[in-house]
Amino acid sequence: MTSLLALTPTELRLLTRDWTVLVFAFVFPPLVMLILAGVFGTHATVGFFWQNPQNYYVAASAGVPIIALALVGLPVTLASYRERGVLRRLEAFGVTPAQTIAAQAIVTAGLVLIGVVAVLAAAIPTYGIPHVVHPAQVLLGLGAGTLTLILIGVAIGLAAPSARAAQAIGLIAFFPLYLLGGGGPPKGAMTGVMRTISGALPSPIPGIVDPWLGLPGLAGQLAVFGAWSAAAIGAICWLVRRTPA
Repeated sequence: MTSLLALTPTELRLLTRDWTVLVFAFVFPPLVMLILAGVFGTHATVGFFWQNPQNYYVAASAGVPIIALALVGLPVTLASYRERGVLRRLEAFGVTPAQTIAAQAIVTAGLVLIGVVAVLAAAIPTYGIPHVVHPAQVLLGLGAGTLTLILIGVAIGLAAPSARAAQAIGLIAFFPLYLLGGGGPPKGAMTGVMRTISGALPSPIPGIVDPWLGLPGLAGQLAVFGAWSAAAIGAICWLVRRTPA
């Protein structure tokens, strides 16, 4: 526990050195929220499940930092450690790979909260923060989505042969989870095929938007999170046994 507490601040400094991560986590979500909410205005349509589009994009954008940090930031840092033999050197000083990964996960979760606050801070003077219909369910969706993507990010970081490969994989995964997850077009505006694909993705956006706006669907998204989390845990266990530190 002492090693974990000592390691966490160091991991925070290292993770925030990458400007790509900072842009995707703290600049991209508020910027796109301001643009999309302004473009679609306040007229409720069937594509937005008869919700105010501005309210929809404020809620949806709160999930984007999770995708960015867990799939672009965390895997790159972990893969870089493996590539440069940092995990092996840390282990020689009594810090196990599990402790290093746990520290990176804690830092990622903390940065996620900062990213969500940044989105809401940008919304307050512009569109306002929409009424949260089910606050406890929003927190549940936020927490479950964050945990799921962190597990997936760890699996990517352990599987990627290099930091560049991890970044490429993370960016490739980012856009489907963002766009098909509801960060771009809402699910109500998608075709049947795209909506089916969207429903199978572990995007945290529906887990936040649905309870926030009072829409059904959280239970189904939690089931998706559970399936992806189980798969990620299985992959992590296999990769840890297979891959030298």
